[in-house]
Amino acid sequence: MPEISPAAMKFLRQRVNLRHLRLVLVLDEERSITRTAERLCISQAAVSKTRAEFEKGIGAPLFEWFGNRLEVTPLGKCVLLSARRILAELECLSDEFAQMSSGMRGVLSIGSRTVSGQPFISRVTAAFKAAHPAVTVELLDIDMASLMERLAKGSISLLFGRYDATFASASVEAHAILSDRNVVLASPTHPFAHQRKIAWSDLVTRAWVLTPDGYAGRYSREYLSALLSQQQLPFPTDLIETQSLLLILTLLQAGDFLTLLPEGVARQVEGHGLGRVLNLEPFGAPDSLCLMWRSDLPMPPAARHFRDLAMQLLKSDASLQAELDQLPALLQAKQFDAVQGPPSQPRKRQAKRTVARVRATGRSARR
Repeated sequence: MPEISPAAMKFLRQRVNLRHLRLVLVLDEERSITRTAERLCISQAAVSKTRAEFEKGIGAPLFEWFGNRLEVTPLGKCVLLSARRILAELECLSDEFAQMSSGMRGVLSIGSRTVSGQPFISRVTAAFKAAHPAVTVELLDIDMASLMERLAKGSISLLFGRYDATFASASVEAHAILSDRNVVLASPTHPFAHQRKIAWSDLVTRAWVLTPDGYAGRYSREYLSALLSQQQLPFPTDLIETQSLLLILTLLQAGDFLTLLPEGVARQVEGHGLGRVLNLEPFGAPDSLCLMWRSDLPMPPAARHFRDLAMQLLKSDASLQAELDQLPALLQAKQFDAVQGPPSQPRKRQAKRTVARVRATGRSARR
């Protein structure tokens, strides 16, 4: 990276404006003068002039041509990082002002690349919309590489997906949401749906609906392949492949099929009578889901409210699970006291509150 001269430092402090910053951000996204001009609604000559003005001021190029494509220089990457942070701060300030005057509005874009996390994402989104009906929530389900690129550029603020160690270098903060293993889900009318003893050698000859390679859920397929290899069994050949969970569930109602789902999702499907979890041990590594965001960029108010709501629901779920874990002991103590004498009032009230919460949670889940 070339040394920055005093004249360049003076230019950065006194003459750089938002027009320069917006231009370099759009140039980075489009890598084309023509498309940049179209997005900014200015002429190509204006794009070239503003870029030349910026590069002359700092005494070094921000972009260089490689064939027909613009590529960012090392100095350009440094400028882009600051430009994103500055414009994101201004965007957040604008959102805060709008919220103070007329309530929270606008569009909240969230990346989602998960099957196991869909029930939790739905809960958070429903609760968020109840609190902020004027905010449009856009849930993007595309490939993980594209979602990470959008998170890096600030076009999405939050991302639900599998955390990878390579994200650590991108200033990504991650919070674990859940961790599920894989189970086999059968059609409600499947011959194996109510069998107690099931052999994998029988399952591989049946019809399956699986996620194709390259899509969310492919890890379940990889774990199934590894499991069958250990047992020296072939991979199923009677296959339908789709990445749509809705289509998978529809197919389960149309015929006798088997599929793979994270256990939490499969149990919800089973609870609605749309499938049956087979009597097999869960397999494969846990499908860990995280909520991720950029730690080096300011977060818009709507995204911050959504994230905080997700954390609040997680804390509530953990609290409820702790009470569920204590419930057997509380009930056992209640039975013991029925023989030995009346229970103390504090313990009696605790047991009643726990049972009431568990019943309320069950009614909410059924709705």
